Amino acid sequence: MPVAVTSIFVLGTIVCSAIWTQAFIRARGQEAIVRVVGSARRQIRSDFIIWDGSVDKTAPTVAQAFASVKSKMAMTRAYLVGKGVPDKDIVSQGVSVETLYVQPRTTTLPNGTVTTEASSGTQVAGYKLTQSLEVHSDKVDIVDAATRDTSDLLNKGVVLSAQAPTYLYTKMSELKVAMQAEAAKDALNRAQAMASNAGCRLGDVRYVRMQTPSITPYYDKSEDDGGIDDTSAIDKKIVAIVVVGYLVK
Repeated sequence: MPVAVTSIFVLGTIVCSAIWTQAFIRARGQEAIVRVVGSARRQIRSDFIIWDGSVDKTAPTVAQAFASVKSKMAMTRAYLVGKGVPDKDIVSQGVSVETLYVQPRTTTLPNGTVTTEASSGTQVAGYKLTQSLEVHSDKVDIVDAATRDTSDLLNKGVVLSAQAPTYLYTKMSELKVAMQAEAAKDALNRAQAMASNAGCRLGDVRYVRMQTPSITPYYDKSEDDGGIDDTSAIDKKIVAIVVVGYLVK
């Protein structure tokens, strides 16, 4: 790690201390600057969940498909409410209609000629109707448990297509500010310990660089510090990094 010094004796001692504090010393003219990396980590638990599910039905007529979709949607809502999900947190979306056509059918004659039925691709085969619902709730554990096991619906003939839940922490803005303050305090403690061990004193702050805190799954072993904002896990960890440069006297 390169070190520019104005005093070999004084700054040499500081360099030794800098190794274990993960900092380094550099000179700016006649000023000796210590660069310290402070960090703060905290476990958090999501307090809001978003979940999307949908049901569909294919039938010869729109009316037949709609009746089935309506019934399946009612059973899905009843299932969620029965599991403790507040009815007000469940929002049904509009019904989409897809027209299905007879697939082109070709025939190869003995002489090798290939023919296609004239009606293929234009004749209506039926209709596929799809309706989705969304759950937006602060009952994270209840919704999470209800959406993980939908065997009760399967037993009733309801095949539910669902996305993985999105887990959010609604007080993230305030927490990020607090975590950056903790990281800055950690940087100060590191710098003070290093200066004390080297027989010097800390002066004014020369610069501060705060990275965007990262939120990752709690059991993820990675230590990314590039502003990741995870929404895939209920339990998360937030890591804040602050780089501070202090004048050393």
